[in-house]
Amino acid sequence: MVVHKHKFAIIFLASLVLASGGIIGYKFYQEAKDKAAIESQQKAEREAFQKEGRMAETKVISAEMNPTQENIDAAEEAVYLLPNIEEKQKLLDRIAVVKDEFNRNQKINEEARLAKLKPEINQSKIALGIYQSPSEEVLLEILHNMTHQKVRSEEKWEFVQMTEVNLLAVKEVLQENPAYSQNIDMLEIVNNWLRNNFSNIVADHNVIWEFKDGTVGKAYGILSPKEEEDLVKEQFGAR
Repeated sequence: MVVHKHKFAIIFLASLVLASGGIIGYKFYQEAKDKAAIESQQKAEREAFQKEGRMAETKVISAEMNPTQENIDAAEEAVYLLPNIEEKQKLLDRIAVVKDEFNRNQKINEEARLAKLKPEINQSKIALGIYQSPSEEVLLEILHNMTHQKVRSEEKWEFVQMTEVNLLAVKEVLQENPAYSQNIDMLEIVNNWLRNNFSNIVADHNVIWEFKDGTVGKAYGILSPKEEEDLVKEQFGAR
């Protein structure tokens, strides 16, 4: 009987040892598995970051080799997504050099283009009656009549064709007379139109119209491209 008790005790202890060993072994296995999973995830993240870094640098190189606004914007967008601050800053510094050179060239090209247009701009000033000492009221009237090419309103009495040269002529006069833009920022309006931004053309018309104490002809919409084309042909004989 004593022998059986001893055997049972030995078996029980052995079972405990085996169970403990199994638990410990499983624990070590699970820790190793978790560690491997973490290392795998970290490796994948490093590879993803490296890939993003290579892609960003490729876009920066493209902007350096072909400095267009589109390439510069694409490079900036890619670089801003990088997590590595040091790498990001180095690439941003390279982009800044490209942007400075690009802007300088743009300015030089624009100045050269405007110099070629200068005779036409002067002729436009004469035709618009703003070559010498025009009044603020005259400039407001010109812009008001330009809006008639774009807006929808019940009454339109006069028209001035909204061409780049006519806008540049008005812009030069406004730059020489900054006080004229104190009541209505005519210079900002003209700059928007020169950028082909007509999203506020109805408001532009109405603010000038109200300033001139208009009572009939408030704008309420924008003409379609076809309607504008027909109006230009009818009023100015041009397509």
